[in-house]
Amino acid sequence: MNYYVLSQKEEPGCPIGILYADLYDKFYSSTKGVEFGFFPWYAEKGKPGSRTPFPEGMVLISKDKNYDFDIRSISRFFYIVSDEFLAVCNGLNVNIVDSVKVEVLSEAGERISSKNYNAVLFEELDVRSNTDPASTFVEENGRPVRFKKLILPDDWKLDLFKYKRLISGSDSLICSQAFKDLAIDFKGIEFTPLESVLWSGIRRI
Repeated sequence: MNYYVLSQKEEPGCPIGILYADLYDKFYSSTKGVEFGFFPWYAEKGKPGSRTPFPEGMVLISKDKNYDFDIRSISRFFYIVSDEFLAVCNGLNVNIVDSVKVEVLSEAGERISSKNYNAVLFEELDVRSNTDPASTFVEENGRPVRFKKLILPDDWKLDLFKYKRLISGSDSLICSQAFKDLAIDFKGIEFTPLESVLWSGIRRI
């Protein structure tokens, strides 16, 4: 099966980079003095072991004017994805650790997208135990930090996945042909064949 690396594509309502927005437990008419970094979904990011589940009623408060993307990262660890993107994930072999519906609002409390969104945390894989031994890496202090060449095992089953503790595009999501075939109407995403990817050219999703 063919695999593809997801990269951000700039389109109207699909900004490049991490969103100019933060995820809160509820809507605040003024976020001044609200330390969002203390919320568990930020404070526990990258923490080993169990984590606090996303609560119901979460709100993404954005300084951007309009969103029309199907997936963007809100940190290095979790994502804002459309209902349509999540539905494809749920219909295929994708390991989701946690997800919850979120309202996406401006600082004035106005809805800024016609799409419905969710906060999603995907399982992150270990590069040593979840790649073919022929894969090669750039390493620092004996730890892989980015791919030179990623080769997946012949019996690989996941349709959307990512690896943990990587940088420079190697930390982006990767999908199967089956996932790409269902993503034809998704906005803000480019799909680069894994066999020809230049990792440093990937704008991580």
